[in-house]
Amino acid sequence: MMSSEAKYSLTLRELLESEHYKVPVYQRNYDWGKAQIEQLINDIQDYAEKENKQTYYLGSLIVHQRDDYFEILDGQQRFTTLSLLAMYLKSRLTEELSWYKNPNLSFESRPKSDTAIKQLFYRFALSGKGKEVEPSECSASIISGFEVIDTILSADNQNDNASLQRFADYLLKYVEILKIQVPKNTDVTHYFEVMNNRGEQLEKHEVVKASLLAVVQDDAQAMAVVQKVWLACSDMNRYAQAGFNVQERKAIFGDSAENFKVTDFASLVKAIALEGESKISDVPSFNSNLSFAEALEKGNVIKLNAGSDADEDEGRRERFSSVIDFPNFLMHVLRVYLLQESSSKRFALDDKELITAFKDCFSERGEEQAERVKGFIFTLLKSRYLFDRFVVKRENTSQEGSWSLKRYKLYSSGSSDYVDSFNTEKNAEENGEKHERGDTVSCLMLLSAFHVSYPTNSRKNWLSAVLHWLYTKEFCNAKDYLAFLEGLAKAFMVRRYLVEEPQDYSSFMYNDIKQMTAIPEAFTSQPDVLLGFLAYRKATVFVFNYLDYLLWKERRLEYNILDKFRFSFKSSVEHFSPQAPKANESLEHDYLHGFGNLCLMADADNSSLGNSSPREKSNILNGKRKSMAPLSLKLELMMQKATQKEKDWDFKAVETHGGEMLTVIIEELGVSGEKQF
Repeated sequence: MMSSEAKYSLTLRELLESEHYKVPVYQRNYDWGKAQIEQLINDIQDYAEKENKQTYYLGSLIVHQRDDYFEILDGQQRFTTLSLLAMYLKSRLTEELSWYKNPNLSFESRPKSDTAIKQLFYRFALSGKGKEVEPSECSASIISGFEVIDTILSADNQNDNASLQRFADYLLKYVEILKIQVPKNTDVTHYFEVMNNRGEQLEKHEVVKASLLAVVQDDAQAMAVVQKVWLACSDMNRYAQAGFNVQERKAIFGDSAENFKVTDFASLVKAIALEGESKISDVPSFNSNLSFAEALEKGNVIKLNAGSDADEDEGRRERFSSVIDFPNFLMHVLRVYLLQESSSKRFALDDKELITAFKDCFSERGEEQAERVKGFIFTLLKSRYLFDRFVVKRENTSQEGSWSLKRYKLYSSGSSDYVDSFNTEKNAEENGEKHERGDTVSCLMLLSAFHVSYPTNSRKNWLSAVLHWLYTKEFCNAKDYLAFLEGLAKAFMVRRYLVEEPQDYSSFMYNDIKQMTAIPEAFTSQPDVLLGFLAYRKATVFVFNYLDYLLWKERRLEYNILDKFRFSFKSSVEHFSPQAPKANESLEHDYLHGFGNLCLMADADNSSLGNSSPREKSNILNGKRKSMAPLSLKLELMMQKATQKEKDWDFKAVETHGGEMLTVIIEELGVSGEKQF
């Protein structure tokens, strides 16, 4: 068994200089051809040519330790190809690969494959040393693989050893393979049947999963649960409950699958039906004799049998569209997990940092680290449940794809559906059904406002704050949730957008609501100066969406407009009165660029308006309502003013409208000051 200090991510040199590896007889012959080898080399060359050298993760190497060698259970095609690449490079770059003295790959009961490896190494890598043998005594596929490498690299580099040197340097230092050792009781003759033998680079989150599996590799049950939870959580467009059979759903999420019943990783193990016939009410302890292959097979099963366990969601997996992808969601879960540990580690909420962040947190081996991996996996599943129930999604089955805030519900008949997240009997009793529904819609509106303001998958700081707050609550009702969301929005305004030096998100968004929404001292001393940040280029997309939420909340427009209003993606902050009007009657600078003359539009809408006057823009937009998303509510108010009479949108209208809008913001934030816009 590998020691706790053993590395699980190896460079090519570390791999080829280390222990001996053998391909067992039950594995298929080497069969990579030109297509696979050329793709691998091209991918590595593409990475090698980048200015900032990035690690290229080739995939995984699953091994089982024998007395004096490692048996390759998965990854023999990659290992063989890498060995052939090293042999070729040694034949061209003898000094640079002087450390490569012998091939560390052999084949069980395959003399032709063994002979081919030795022949290629001695005849080419060692410049003709060793006796020559008949081609019929060698594996044709291995010889062909070497010839393909020779053809590709010779054509690319010809006699240019400097170019080949750069390729070799990157290959040996930056190409890494994940080495995972399975437990001793593994049924190795069946294991390879459940593993993937692709040659392409793994996605980043698959690399992370492999690294976590490596930490718990001595615990078959833990590996199976990690695998199953990962699969259930990785499809962000369907609810996590759909990744488990009905029995498991009831054990994890309750009889109606609406709650989260397990309390830690150990209870999660008991809830997952790894032994097949266990009952919900009396789940026996995990069978420690279950082989690793069997455990992985059970961990891989997510499609359910027909009958009472049939998942009605299977036919509608694309009903919902998530606001974030899985790799970036993992960064949020890692942040939530570290906050539980009161860790000072902080990583950018960006999947570019995914592998580095997880390697830094879970790079070691040992019992303590294995427990931390289990803790993270429990946090992953709980966070995903909270995300599914309490974070807005796009519901694609509804007209125009409206925003949705729903929970998964399992009925006694075995059918399932999605219902509003908060309209439970308990919430209705505590808050009154009518009030609760109003809070639910307000939560949905504010969550969608956050999302369209920060539409990229990465750096969704608001989502990190939301998940952390939800994770710390034993019970969440719509009233408390809305209070938190409104507090978070206020904190974004007063700590990010209305101050000269914006604060780091982490410095305020994990505090309690009172601390988070405390008004900075600067607002009481000079509020007018700070509110001046809403002038042109200081008013960001979030500021306009936050204002629209307040206008919607306070019912500042006619019902027919408010009823149809939904937040949509608008990224262009534009001048209502244009900077270069057709009549050459531009507003004075302070009014032209003031908050009262600015509005939020979709890029497509803005491009059709050009330098038209406010009245002309209003008429054009009113005529296109049926073919475009709802307009910004601030823009709706500006259009109403501009169409009342000719030349109504002058500096007085800009000043009046700007003052009215700032009043809405100031009163909500709880600050005072003259509205000089």
